[in-house]
Amino acid sequence: MTWVVLAAVVVLALGALVPVLLGRARRTGSADEEITARARYSQLGHHVEHPVATDDAEAAALLRRGRERWHATGAALAEARSPQEFALAARIAAEGLDHVAAAYARMGRPAPF
Repeated sequence: MTWVVLAAVVVLALGALVPVLLGRARRTGSADEEITARARYSQLGHHVEHPVATDDAEAAALLRRGRERWHATGAALAEARSPQEFALAARIAAEGLDHVAAAYARMGRPAPF
Protein backbone atom coordinates (compact mmCIF):
# COMPACT_ATOMS: atom_id res chain seq x y z
CA MET A 1 0.00 0.00 0.00
CA THR A 2 2.83 2.40 0.78
CA TRP A 3 4.29 1.94 -2.69
CA VAL A 4 0.99 3.17 -4.19
CA VAL A 5 1.13 6.31 -2.06
CA LEU A 6 4.80 6.81 -2.95
CA ALA A 7 4.04 6.40 -6.67
CA ALA A 8 1.17 8.90 -6.40
CA VAL A 9 3.45 11.44 -4.72
CA VAL A 10 6.09 11.03 -7.44
CA VAL A 11 3.49 11.43 -10.21
CA LEU A 12 2.05 14.55 -8.57
CA ALA A 13 5.52 16.05 -8.08
CA LEU A 14 6.43 15.44 -11.72
CA GLY A 15 3.08 16.84 -12.83
CA ALA A 16 3.79 20.05 -10.95
CA LEU A 17 7.45 20.29 -11.96
CA VAL A 18 7.16 19.77 -15.72
CA PRO A 19 5.02 22.88 -16.47
CA VAL A 20 7.33 25.03 -14.35
CA LEU A 21 10.41 23.86 -16.23
CA LEU A 22 8.75 24.23 -19.63
CA GLY A 23 7.53 27.72 -18.77
CA ARG A 24 11.02 28.76 -17.70
CA ALA A 25 12.44 27.55 -21.02
CA ARG A 26 9.87 29.61 -22.93
CA ARG A 27 10.54 32.73 -20.87
CA THR A 28 14.31 32.47 -21.28
CA GLY A 29 13.97 32.59 -25.07
CA SER A 30 12.21 35.95 -24.97
CA ALA A 31 14.36 37.52 -22.25
CA ASP A 32 16.45 39.61 -24.65
CA GLU A 33 13.42 40.96 -26.48
CA GLU A 34 11.69 41.71 -23.19
CA ILE A 35 14.71 43.59 -21.84
CA THR A 36 15.01 45.63 -25.04
CA ALA A 37 11.31 46.50 -25.07
CA ARG A 38 11.22 47.48 -21.40
CA ALA A 39 14.37 49.60 -21.78
CA ARG A 40 12.92 51.52 -24.73
CA TYR A 41 9.63 51.92 -22.85
CA SER A 42 11.46 53.36 -19.87
CA GLN A 43 13.55 55.69 -22.03
CA LEU A 44 10.48 56.93 -23.87
CA GLY A 45 8.63 57.48 -20.60
CA HIS A 46 11.49 59.58 -19.30
CA HIS A 47 10.98 62.04 -22.17
CA VAL A 48 7.19 62.13 -22.46
CA GLU A 49 5.93 61.78 -18.90
CA HIS A 50 6.80 65.42 -18.21
CA PRO A 51 7.33 66.87 -21.70
CA VAL A 52 9.26 70.03 -22.41
CA ALA A 53 7.03 73.10 -22.68
CA THR A 54 6.95 74.60 -26.15
CA ASP A 55 5.00 77.20 -28.10
CA ASP A 56 5.56 75.28 -31.35
CA ALA A 57 2.27 73.51 -32.11
CA GLU A 58 3.93 70.91 -34.36
CA ALA A 59 6.54 70.04 -31.71
CA ALA A 60 3.79 69.75 -29.09
CA ALA A 61 1.86 67.43 -31.43
CA LEU A 62 4.97 65.28 -31.93
CA LEU A 63 5.44 65.04 -28.16
CA ARG A 64 1.78 64.03 -27.78
CA ARG A 65 2.26 61.32 -30.41
CA GLY A 66 5.32 60.14 -28.51
CA ARG A 67 3.26 59.98 -25.33
CA GLU A 68 0.57 57.97 -27.16
CA ARG A 69 3.26 55.51 -28.26
CA TRP A 70 4.41 55.30 -24.63
CA HIS A 71 0.92 54.30 -23.53
CA ALA A 72 0.58 51.85 -26.43
CA THR A 73 3.93 50.30 -25.53
CA GLY A 74 2.83 49.87 -21.93
CA ALA A 75 -0.35 48.13 -23.06
CA ALA A 76 1.61 45.88 -25.43
CA LEU A 77 4.08 44.97 -22.68
CA ALA A 78 1.25 44.12 -20.29
CA GLU A 79 -0.03 41.51 -22.75
CA ALA A 80 3.30 40.35 -24.26
CA ARG A 81 4.32 36.72 -23.75
CA SER A 82 6.21 35.78 -26.92
CA PRO A 83 9.40 37.21 -28.46
CA GLN A 84 7.33 38.59 -31.36
CA GLU A 85 5.03 40.47 -28.98
CA PHE A 86 8.01 41.97 -27.13
CA ALA A 87 9.57 42.94 -30.47
CA LEU A 88 6.31 44.69 -31.41
CA ALA A 89 6.37 46.64 -28.13
CA ALA A 90 9.99 47.64 -28.82
CA ARG A 91 9.03 48.88 -32.31
CA ILE A 92 6.17 50.95 -30.90
CA ALA A 93 8.53 52.51 -28.35
CA ALA A 94 11.07 53.22 -31.10
CA GLU A 95 8.37 55.09 -33.03
CA GLY A 96 7.69 57.16 -29.94
CA LEU A 97 11.38 57.92 -29.53
CA ASP A 98 11.47 59.02 -33.18
CA HIS A 99 8.59 61.43 -32.48
CA VAL A 100 10.45 62.83 -29.45
CA ALA A 101 13.64 63.30 -31.49
CA ALA A 102 11.66 65.07 -34.24
CA ALA A 103 10.03 67.35 -31.66
CA TYR A 104 13.39 68.29 -30.19
CA ALA A 105 14.80 68.94 -33.67
CA ARG A 106 11.81 71.14 -34.44
CA MET A 107 12.49 73.14 -31.26
CA GLY A 108 16.14 73.55 -32.28
CA ARG A 109 17.46 71.32 -29.51
CA PRO A 110 19.67 68.27 -29.83
CA ALA A 111 17.92 64.92 -29.43
CA PRO A 112 17.87 63.91 -25.77
CA PHE A 113 19.31 60.45 -26.45
